[in-house]
Amino acid sequence: MWWISYRGEGKSGVENIGVFEDDGTPRKEHPLLLDASPDAHPLHIARGFALVGDDLYIANAWRKDSHIARYTRNGDMFHFAEVVVTSKNVAAMVHPFDVELGDDGRIYISCQDTNTVIVLMPKTRKPAPVASHLRKKFPKGNFLPGTLVASSTGHLPEVGSKIPLDVPHPQGLKVVLDLHGKPRHSVRGVIAHRGHLYVADEAGNAVKIFELPTGKLIARIKGAKLTKPVHLILHGDTLFIGAAGSGSILAFDTAATKAPSGKLKARTIIDGKLKAPSGFAVGPDGDIYVGERFNQRVQRFSATGKKKKTFIDGLPDMPEFLVHVPDSA
Repeated sequence: MWWISYRGEGKSGVENIGVFEDDGTPRKEHPLLLDASPDAHPLHIARGFALVGDDLYIANAWRKDSHIARYTRNGDMFHFAEVVVTSKNVAAMVHPFDVELGDDGRIYISCQDTNTVIVLMPKTRKPAPVASHLRKKFPKGNFLPGTLVASSTGHLPEVGSKIPLDVPHPQGLKVVLDLHGKPRHSVRGVIAHRGHLYVADEAGNAVKIFELPTGKLIARIKGAKLTKPVHLILHGDTLFIGAAGSGSILAFDTAATKAPSGKLKARTIIDGKLKAPSGFAVGPDGDIYVGERFNQRVQRFSATGKKKKTFIDGLPDMPEFLVHVPDSA
């Protein structure tokens, strides 16, 4: 099966996750993954989601109701179980983009409007201590609770009265503001893997690698085609990077070195053939399936980047995140 989250904004936005069969046809029974009954928990602007056993964690990105929700499997659908955390509990979590559950049980959340990656502790869901590297490097600096990766610009509209310290680039994530002073390009996808956190620094045109225990920046993945990285996926030991700026998909072998450091380079798989690429995934056949936001479709490519026929066309809304889920999952 394929699961697709949508842009979900405006009157015609789809505030749910679409379900498609392996061949790209909509699932006949329950084509939406989440309970859509009138009394179901409201979901506004779904972004990243993570399946852990029978639990599905979803980033609800609406600025007026930023939260992470947990849904639980009920037959071939998922029903709302609880709100895990809101911006009322964790001030940094405004406009979340991605949610990742690490092997350590901690929850990692990228937050667009504070331009940070925060960490929640297992069970309590309370913010983890601020990264030890930040505390050591900036002993008198103010940081939002739970900060593992900080912003190069701390004074952003949604940070509240206690303004975080500016953490100079490259340790701090870059940010580009719009005409209203709000982040237009900021932190996006996150992947926790083998003791490292991979972070899409959209404004910095890089994927940054931080130590999970300390939050120290140890490496940067860059390249001519790696502009405005947004989505990250892990397939085996290969990190795939969706570069919205160049319309490309790149790949980096995380097992190439046990201790990544310095400037690293990703290889280009799909070279500039995509218009506004969003979520993507590697299918069971090894092909790469990529959502195109503005064309509202999913394109299909071979493992070497050769374009095949359009896989899904005429989606009801702009695709955001795309995941292939084996039928046994």
